[in-house]
This record gives sequence, C-alpha cells and structure tokens, in this order.
Amino acid sequence: MEYTIDKTLLEPRIEEEVSRVADEAYSETGSLYDSIVLTEKDDSLVSRFIDEAVNGLAGRLFDICKKGTGKLVFFVPDFDPTMEDTAKDEITNYIVYSVCVAIFKSRRAEAVPEYEGLALGALNKAITLLKSRKVW
Repeated sequence: MEYTIDKTLLEPRIEEEVSRVADEAYSETGSLYDSIVLTEKDDSLVSRFIDEAVNGLAGRLFDICKKGTGKLVFFVPDFDPTMEDTAKDEITNYIVYSVCVAIFKSRRAEAVPEYEGLALGALNKAITLLKSRKVW
C-alpha cells in the first residue's frame, strides 16, 4: 500500500484544527485568536512539522514502512484492500494531529493533551489496520 504525502491536502486540515482551537481561546483580556491562528509566515514551520510527523510515523512502523519521495510505502502483503481508505484516513489524522501538537506547544499549551490523545489514537488505529491480515 502507498500513502502519498500531499501537503496541499494536509495543510488545510491543519489550519482548520488550529483555527477551531484559536476560536475557543480566551483570556481575561479577550480573544487569543490572533496569537494562535496560522498565517503565511508559518508555512515553512507547518511544512517542517509535517515532515517530522511523517518521519516519526515511518520510524514507528520501520518494520513495514519505507519512506520514498513524497510517499510512504507499506509492505503489508496480507493487508485487506477494503481497509485501505480507512488506513489512509488514520495516517492523515495522525499527521494532522501531530502537527497540531507541535504548534500548540508554543501557542496553546492547554490543547496539547487533547491533540496528543487524538494523534496517539489515530496512530494506534493505523497500526492496527496496517498489521491486520485479510480474513478469507
């Protein structure tokens, strides 16, 4: 199975999650939205965080995953192809939530535990799906 790392699809999802958290952030002096939300100046940072999340995933799944140019290749010969879309969705979720964790560490520490939980949950689901064998 191959997973294409398409930053043009990942970045809007990341922006959506960060914006949602920023929308809900208030202090005694008012909204914290502007201090949390992503701007153009954050593009290279987000790109680097995506690369780090992908590298982390590839490292975690070193026994079945090889990183290629712009993709992850999973060597799972008994993988049930009907689960491919679900596995790819969980990989995407893991990357998105992991990037959010990295962003929130400096911008909204209160959101870090929630997003660490979401990232870990997505990672565990992806691993379970990828390492499950097709039932005949």
